[in-house]
Amino acid sequence: MQADDHAIEVILAEARRFMVPLYQRKYQWHDFQLLPFWQDVEAKAIEVLEGESKFQHYMGALILAPIGEAAQIGVTPKVQIVDGQQRLTTFQLFLAALREVAKTHGHDDIAAHVGGYLFNNLKTKDTDKLTRFKLTPTPSDQKVFHDIMEKDYREIRTQYSTNYWGHSVPKNTPFRALRAYDEFYNLINRFAQFGSAEMMVEDDAADPVDTIADETDTAEAIGTRLEAMLTAVLNRMKLVVITLGEGDDAQVIFETLNSKGEPLLAMDLVRNNIFYRAEKEQAEVEDLYKTLWDPFDHAWWREAAPFARPTRPRIDHFLAHVLAAETGDKISMRELYAEYRAFAVPKGRPRFKQVEDELRVLGQYAPMYETLEGRISEDADLHWFGRKLSAWQVTTAYPIAMQICASEVADSEKRTMYGLIYSYVVRRALSGLTAKNLNRVFQSLSQAFAENGASVDALVEFFAKRLGDSTRFPDDKEFRDGLLSKSAYTLAPGTRIKDVLWELELASRSRFAEDMPMPAGLWTEHVLPQSWTEVWPFEDGVFVERFSGDPKAKARDALVQTLGNLTLVTGGLNISAGNKGFVEKRAKLEEHTGLFLNKWFLKQKNWNESTIAGRGEALTDMAVRIWSALPVKVDQIAEGPS
Repeated sequence: MQADDHAIEVILAEARRFMVPLYQRKYQWHDFQLLPFWQDVEAKAIEVLEGESKFQHYMGALILAPIGEAAQIGVTPKVQIVDGQQRLTTFQLFLAALREVAKTHGHDDIAAHVGGYLFNNLKTKDTDKLTRFKLTPTPSDQKVFHDIMEKDYREIRTQYSTNYWGHSVPKNTPFRALRAYDEFYNLINRFAQFGSAEMMVEDDAADPVDTIADETDTAEAIGTRLEAMLTAVLNRMKLVVITLGEGDDAQVIFETLNSKGEPLLAMDLVRNNIFYRAEKEQAEVEDLYKTLWDPFDHAWWREAAPFARPTRPRIDHFLAHVLAAETGDKISMRELYAEYRAFAVPKGRPRFKQVEDELRVLGQYAPMYETLEGRISEDADLHWFGRKLSAWQVTTAYPIAMQICASEVADSEKRTMYGLIYSYVVRRALSGLTAKNLNRVFQSLSQAFAENGASVDALVEFFAKRLGDSTRFPDDKEFRDGLLSKSAYTLAPGTRIKDVLWELELASRSRFAEDMPMPAGLWTEHVLPQSWTEVWPFEDGVFVERFSGDPKAKARDALVQTLGNLTLVTGGLNISAGNKGFVEKRAKLEEHTGLFLNKWFLKQKNWNESTIAGRGEALTDMAVRIWSALPVKVDQIAEGPS
């Protein structure tokens, strides 16, 4: 038996046939397996684009057993896949989808290059027509798989049209290879056009909101992203290839590798490494464990971190945030153990004098992370910031929050920094600016804090140099324009718009009003309904139908989604108020809601374009004060976009 790790390119470039035995199951990967596969490849592609790919990513094992005699002249050799056929099939389907996306966008050179990893060049003595395929799956999978390998995407859509529902292959399809191929095509296509495509769109989800176009979404940029994706899958992904000899029992090895043991987390490997080094130091290992590690064994740390991507236990995300806060570097979640080893023992020299010091650093950050996640709340300012990041689902700012919390600046300065980062996120969203680069912006800010310390001056200096569309801190004019004219309801969906409206509710209250947290079960309500009818007259008295194409109807549809027409109500009131006219809705609000935000409507006789605009102006005045602009320092000169 021989074992070695190889990049996917090495495995597939060699002229040979990978044969799936008849007794093995057909291709069975479902979405919960395809999505992590995609996230791994996408993460590596992003690293390639940013020139930061440090480690190859291990994707599992491939056990092969040679078939027949040793190498024969003029014959393509065969190898039987004892284990790993699902994984290897997935790589083939992914490459076929990438080839078709390349064709779609006119990058035939990339498509032709991919073909070399899907097909063999026939040799002089090859007689089996299936020899041209790198992979021969089980008979039940062969037709659909080989069709995918040979035919264009549009041909597949036509030939297998009965297996599609709407624009996609249903999740419960028996044609798992077709589902995987179609999902990969859509994900790769979205990545090629717009960059990161972190999550699959649910089959039954509403139509996705259009994103703000990036200035780099050109034919050249698409080609660059496709090349990065191809480099990621071929050169940055690797398998451990085990080639069996005549005396090896393939079934025993198969059963051993497929045992049902609990998989180790990255933090488990880190723990083992830490205490291995502690033993070498002859430290009191049991005391260190009980004192400094035992809290991390609580089940809470192994739960999936909400809103964080990729889906991993909290303990793994915590470790990544600690490394980012300590170094300012971009940390790969998928190579977390390698990242930690490089941190703890850089270039073979321990960073810490003793392992105990290393453990105390982790212990220092643990309550910060717990506070950000809402588990504890002793630090009121950090807890508030964590709840805001949760509402906006921006956990990539955690390393910055940890750096601020750990700094020695005054509490008032920490509050200012938390508030400015919160303002940055809200202002960009409601100004209609892309959120694509938030991860990169926050990582760069973390690097600036690591180098110069966390302070308001460092934060202001950082943003003052960034004037590009993808990074700038919107000023008051841009923020006001966005609030008054853009669709706040779609730019800040779900918990985000509720957070905005609740902050406006708090700002609407008098100083004598009772302080209270946001009640559970609040809904975002369009005062003038999205599906308006004649019971909502126009100001000039001339009614036009919603779908008439009349400019008045189009203007109203746009205005309905703006901040001036949105409020908060309880779920029951939302249902009972429905699309009724304003007089009835006003009576419901007066009877059932005590929110200051809704007192505005009690003074109105009607609700139309003018009153929406008036309320929009008033709320915008408050918003500019709540989410403050970047402070301006006279001695700072912007150095242009970045």
